[in-house]
Amino acid sequence: MKTSLWIASSLVIELVVLGCGGTSSSSDGGSDGCTYKSQCSAPNGNEIHWIALPAGNFEMGCSPDDSNCNDSEKPVHTVNVPAFEMSETPITQAQYEAQLGTNPSNFSSCANCPVETVKWHEAKAFCEAVSARLPTEAEWEYAARAGSLTPYYSGNDPSCLDEIAWHGGNSSSQTHPVAEKLGNDYCLFDMVGNVWEWVDDCWHDDYIGSPTDGTAWLDGACTYRVLRGGSYGAGPVTMRTSNRDGDYPDMYFISYPTGPGFRCARDIN
Repeated sequence: MKTSLWIASSLVIELVVLGCGGTSSSSDGGSDGCTYKSQCSAPNGNEIHWIALPAGNFEMGCSPDDSNCNDSEKPVHTVNVPAFEMSETPITQAQYEAQLGTNPSNFSSCANCPVETVKWHEAKAFCEAVSARLPTEAEWEYAARAGSLTPYYSGNDPSCLDEIAWHGGNSSSQTHPVAEKLGNDYCLFDMVGNVWEWVDDCWHDDYIGSPTDGTAWLDGACTYRVLRGGSYGAGPVTMRTSNRDGDYPDMYFISYPTGPGFRCARDIN
């Protein structure tokens, strides 16, 4: 456990349900071990675009042959995830301010950058305001992996990250507009890098006793909430799909000086 706007508030957020914006293709990158995902259409405008994810099961936790895993990513366990929808990108500053009338971001001059420095309760309140919720940790990893088994959803090698994420090696120490990097096979953008993302779950030091049905793990003291995905300042080990961390819901030690962002999810009835 680590302890480490300029748009008018009258902007109306239109909620649009989308599938992938184009066909998703993958190709073996060759000896570098990269599998590049491409041809997902980047979203336009300030509305929230929703991606429908199919029901399925996956192995949650440490990827096969990943020597960088820590105990919090174990034991690997099968999770059955019901169908749900997830916002195509992290919630942007424009979307956040349009709904709540404020922008807490450190890098506040970029309306299409992820909103950041958001407390867990604020993220939860936003998602509820748009008739959604925070994703569970299992939903987040299921969505990020998009069927991949490798440490990065773009492949095995850290060099693969440049295609999919803003991280400590390419971000110039700042956030960037969403969807400038390639989406994954579900056409979700910025699932790693740019900003840490809050999920609904309470922090636990490992996966012993965790739910296997895709629901949030909410028992215990819940002193910390889970963060996933790394950020613009993160290195390759932190950017692995299985990597997880946690922080106080109202503080930002692990991502200081820029606090977390988030995306939203909603059930499919």
